[in-house]
Amino acid sequence: MQQRITFTLIYGAIFMLAPFAIDMYLPALPTIATDLHTGIDQLEGSVAILLFGYVIGQLIIGPISDRLGRVNIMVWGLVTFTIATLLAGFVVTIEQLYLARLFQAFGGAAATVVIFPMIRDRNNEQGAAKTISYVMAITVIAPLIAPIIGSFILTKINWSWIFFALAIFAALVTICAKYWIKPASSSSIRKSEFSFSAITASFGKILRNKQIMFHILAGSFAFAGLFAFVAGSPYVYITYYGIAAENYGYLVGLNAVAMIGVNLVNAKLLVAVNPTKKLIVGVVLMCIIGFILVIISALNLGIYWLVAGIVAYIGALGLTATNAIVGALSVLPEENGTVSALNGSLQFGIGAVSSLAISILSSTDATLLTSAMFISAIFALIAGLQLRTKQKGALNA
Repeated sequence: MQQRITFTLIYGAIFMLAPFAIDMYLPALPTIATDLHTGIDQLEGSVAILLFGYVIGQLIIGPISDRLGRVNIMVWGLVTFTIATLLAGFVVTIEQLYLARLFQAFGGAAATVVIFPMIRDRNNEQGAAKTISYVMAITVIAPLIAPIIGSFILTKINWSWIFFALAIFAALVTICAKYWIKPASSSSIRKSEFSFSAITASFGKILRNKQIMFHILAGSFAFAGLFAFVAGSPYVYITYYGIAAENYGYLVGLNAVAMIGVNLVNAKLLVAVNPTKKLIVGVVLMCIIGFILVIISALNLGIYWLVAGIVAYIGALGLTATNAIVGALSVLPEENGTVSALNGSLQFGIGAVSSLAISILSSTDATLLTSAMFISAIFALIAGLQLRTKQKGALNA
């Protein structure tokens, strides 16, 4: 029991590194731009580089971990992330920051892409569902506290210490991971000679497996609704409804409470239920709530109804996303590194498209935001219903 708790805390801490890397330095962007003698637009490019690095890094490293083992890749990823984060605090040009952020992304991708497969290697489906639910509950805290930590460090010291503090945290996580997490003895891990053809074969095998892909797509489209909220909620809450900027974080925090609560229920009360069934329930709920959100915004029923609907939507998303990855990892355990890579990359990729659409389209009220969330839920539902159809086919065969 104690070992499970230790593993879960370490896994959760590793997953927190990505949102910390993205969000901690956001409050300092204007200051960093001034110090590096560059524009804010160029500095915002460092966020894009980090996201790009995470996507590409996962696609490359995920399948490699299926052949070379996961723990060593995780540790070297953490070491790379730590060093790159430390160096980011010393940069004096925007080009140096770009390079540091790219290596930070590759290191973070290597450390995180192996976590879900490692959990599945050490657990049966029910145990994996429970552990992943707890990890998701821990991880969701990071994007809430990251800007607060970054703002505090910026006002008390300077922006360089935002990176130094994150590097210290990453170093502690690395030590804990190296000390406590040992390679699993699971037969699903097959160490073999690395080759480009083997990697492409792994991707082909996963892409052709509809059961895996529909799990991944359901979870990724569900997350697109969250990305849409992150991109559109500042305008809706602060500009349109006039919520004070200092209170915005509390409203966002309600979403985190909902996701944490749902993941705890998923881990405690629903652990024996088939994850695909829970996923289908989640996407159906997301669709229903998304439709209600569109009505709330169209009729302009007010901020309280909107916030309540969004909290319910994010709670349903938590049920969907957790069970999507659990279901995907249960199909071909020997390819779970590749599965995790595609899952992470599609979540970032589809989520980025959702955020971009919100950013470039003109919005005058909450309708654009709620419509994007509803559309994301519809696509997630389409993928989820394909899984239901396949389950029925398997039962009738």
